[in-house]
Amino acid sequence: MGARFFEANVVYLYLLRGEKNIIIDTGINQSPERDILPFLKIHSLTLSDIHLILNTHDHPDHTGGNAAMKAASGAHIYIHKDDVPFLNDPEHGFEFYAAPVIRAMGGNLQAGKQALLAMAGPVVVSDQQFEDGDIIDGGPGVKLSVIHLPGHTPGSVGFFWEEEGILFSGDSVAGLHDAGAGGKLPVIFDLLAYQKSLRRLQELPIRSLLCAHNYRAIRLPPTPVRQGRDVKQFVQDSQEFTERLDEAITTVASHPFEKGFREFADEVIAQFPKEMGFKPLTQVERPFLSAQTIFFRHSQLTQQGKKDGLKEEKKG
Repeated sequence: MGARFFEANVVYLYLLRGEKNIIIDTGINQSPERDILPFLKIHSLTLSDIHLILNTHDHPDHTGGNAAMKAASGAHIYIHKDDVPFLNDPEHGFEFYAAPVIRAMGGNLQAGKQALLAMAGPVVVSDQQFEDGDIIDGGPGVKLSVIHLPGHTPGSVGFFWEEEGILFSGDSVAGLHDAGAGGKLPVIFDLLAYQKSLRRLQELPIRSLLCAHNYRAIRLPPTPVRQGRDVKQFVQDSQEFTERLDEAITTVASHPFEKGFREFADEVIAQFPKEMGFKPLTQVERPFLSAQTIFFRHSQLTQQGKKDGLKEEKKG
């Protein structure tokens, strides 16, 4: 099923029917009544028939419907332990991910916070925290392995249904980002961790990759579902792009740059060919999302530079 997000964006949620009915992600605050319930009715189900809510990560377009789903069904909410602090306190999530970028860009913090909290809906805490390697038991024939794939968020995961060769990946592998995102870069909190997660994905026997957005790639058209050889190609495209992005950030950061962060980010974006479709921050909606990956990777490089400088001082 697809849950509407902003006008151009759709979040794909997945239902597994079995002894225990499982929903993977719940969309935004309005999604359960507006999007999920009509889909369930087609299959002679209602919100109360859901037993388990699995969150691929804590972003409000994936967890905003948790409260309404739990209120209707009593379903247990699962999320990786590293994303629990953000699920339990959406304002902390805003301060952790968005606020530093918005400040660096001179944006409106209050407007950004209000938009996030509206998507996040009422606060509801997780019932159970999982870790890498845990098994989610949906009954006979439905066993999902938790695959920790940090990068997009610290606690991003995929759910691997090994018997079917299916990985529900959430936003853990994002290609060039959502085709409906209007020219934004992929949203990645930790680029180096993300690259490591992509390398891990290449080792899994995945026959079908089910993503949460209509992701586009370097060599493949946009779609939320990849099958067969396209799975490997999509992961490889994602890996290649992150390497090029890291090189672009590192290159621009290595040159003297006296302008502000917004101009720095646009200089990074300008390193990519026009056919990739990325736009300057002035031309995208909610530009802090496009700038987030650049901001946090640049912060890593800055911190590493300071550490290296201290080491040189000590040697001297």
